[in-house]
Amino acid sequence: MRRTAIAALALGALVVTGCAGDPDNGGDPTSAGPIVVAIPGDIDNFDPHTNQQIIFEYSIRELVFSSLVSFDVDLNLEPDLATYEVNEDATEFTFELNPDAVFHDGTPVNADAVIESLERAGSAEDSIWSGRLADVASYEAPDEDTVVITLNSPDASFLSGLASIAIMAPSSFDDATSTPVGSGPFTFTSWAANTEIVLDRFADYYGDAGASEQIVLRPTTDEQVALNNLYSGDIDIIASVTSSAAEQVDTGRAQLVEPASSNRLSLIEYNSSGVLSDPLVRQALAHALDKEAIRDIAYGGGGSPAWSPLPENSWAFSEQEGYEYDLDRARELLDEAGVEDLSFTLDILSGYPEAEQIARVWQSSLAEIGVTLTPNVTEMSVWLDAYVSRDYDAIWNAFNVSVDPHSYFDIIMNPHLNDDYQNQEVSDLVAESIATPDEAERAEIYAQLQKILVDELPVMVVQSTPIYSVAATDVEDYSVNPLSWPILRDAVATN
Repeated sequence: MRRTAIAALALGALVVTGCAGDPDNGGDPTSAGPIVVAIPGDIDNFDPHTNQQIIFEYSIRELVFSSLVSFDVDLNLEPDLATYEVNEDATEFTFELNPDAVFHDGTPVNADAVIESLERAGSAEDSIWSGRLADVASYEAPDEDTVVITLNSPDASFLSGLASIAIMAPSSFDDATSTPVGSGPFTFTSWAANTEIVLDRFADYYGDAGASEQIVLRPTTDEQVALNNLYSGDIDIIASVTSSAAEQVDTGRAQLVEPASSNRLSLIEYNSSGVLSDPLVRQALAHALDKEAIRDIAYGGGGSPAWSPLPENSWAFSEQEGYEYDLDRARELLDEAGVEDLSFTLDILSGYPEAEQIARVWQSSLAEIGVTLTPNVTEMSVWLDAYVSRDYDAIWNAFNVSVDPHSYFDIIMNPHLNDDYQNQEVSDLVAESIATPDEAERAEIYAQLQKILVDELPVMVVQSTPIYSVAATDVEDYSVNPLSWPILRDAVATN
């Protein structure tokens, strides 16, 4: 089965972990009571090796589990369970574990347990991390606090990629979907379907204690209901809201929380072996995409139009000219491709009005050049089946590009390269990009990749998207990182 790569806004991206800072509650972590958080959907799988929903990542993965390394709120790499050393060609990674780390079941986080967890992540059925760990030649434990990972070939992205992989208690492997056991700052206490998930602060956590004694997660799909519940005091934080909801926030009764920048890209992924197989046709469709109108209508003027598949704050970003909104040029390209009466479907995940607005704006422009776009809004299971099987003409998606640019190529592009968009030059450059330790040389390779992908458009970037969260006025030490992850472990409600 192909490794699933889901990245649909608040429901599904496979991205690197964020990490929290120190709690600031007068130096006494026991002084802060529960904090209640509205999340945009329920979670029914608590196995961090098989669940890649964004809501799972920030509300369970980040709080219940630890990794060998992690990222702070500004996405700087730092030790988590271990300090680390990397050899010159990025083939050997040595980790010295924190001897104070224990799992929630009381067992130690030692080298054997870490290796068992990584081996499970690399080989378990339906693991989302098997590809990332596929080039591991060996795991070794020189002593109980040391793990050495050796790769078959150099991989400059490997350390960053480990930040996403949770270290699980081996005792929990069989029951991980319902009873997760990690070593993070909060323990999993209970789940009531579509009602709430309760996490309690872990007294024996090896790092800085969680700021609140308890975090209660409440699935709330209706944003207006969530806002009303926040105003009434029933909840403290709304983890994420759309641009339209952000415009409605009463800043006298709540605070709008945004990251300093956004790594989230709105995408149109094409099936390059189907009706849209000709790059000239995809270029024509790009010329018919009115990105300024989309930014205003779908994103309330937030974010910025983009063509490169890497965010502007990435060290590997290379500005791409892209395609100006030009319907005459779009017609010329369709004529050059010999295409008439083109019709295609755009699959959209339900619950994302911005995607439907993108479709409407694009649909109107395409109609002027004789192209018929039919939006197909579906529930998650249907959307996911279509995505994994490539049973679509075009599909809307969104992806949070991690600190290392390889995350985009690993998660979004590689499935295409192995299926509908088989481009040996791109595949070779992707392989070269991670085999090159020098960052400046890697940036040159990524510049080539960005140009090719914008020229051929197997995936079309729409824009970087704004990220919004809402908190009650009495919530302190709460932030959101550029991957759109709320940093819940630091947040406290003072009243």
